[in-house]
Amino acid sequence: MRTIVLKSMIMVTALICCMSCTKDPNGGDARDPFVGAFRIHQTMVYQGVSYTDDYVITIMKSSVVPSDVIIGNLVNSGYSVNATVNATTFTIPPQVTNNGESVSGSGRLDGTNINFSLIVTEQGGVSFNVSGSGPKQ
Repeated sequence: MRTIVLKSMIMVTALICCMSCTKDPNGGDARDPFVGAFRIHQTMVYQGVSYTDDYVITIMKSSVVPSDVIIGNLVNSGYSVNATVNATTFTIPPQVTNNGESVSGSGRLDGTNINFSLIVTEQGGVSFNVSGSGPKQ
């Protein structure tokens, strides 16, 4: 009797563990649609003057945090930031880049187009808004 109860408990525990391993209801990784290169058209307002720029960002999965991606060349600066993916949206928590600027923001993926808005603060304390969008390449 004791053996049957122990085996049943082990089987139930194993089943629960296996069921909790799925990453999303569709069986894939929610970050997959974000991974790749995107051609960005960006606008920003810096000290009252509007600027535009076109460039490419790259997005890859973080190997450290299962829900994070790494966005490279954000703001056409060459630096990378971490972002947390939740379904079709992402959040860039406040972080300091390798050139000393502070960046935070959010965005979403609409099909194969990405849209984002950021607040960038320079080391001297000047902040400016950046928005960008573009298709996956």
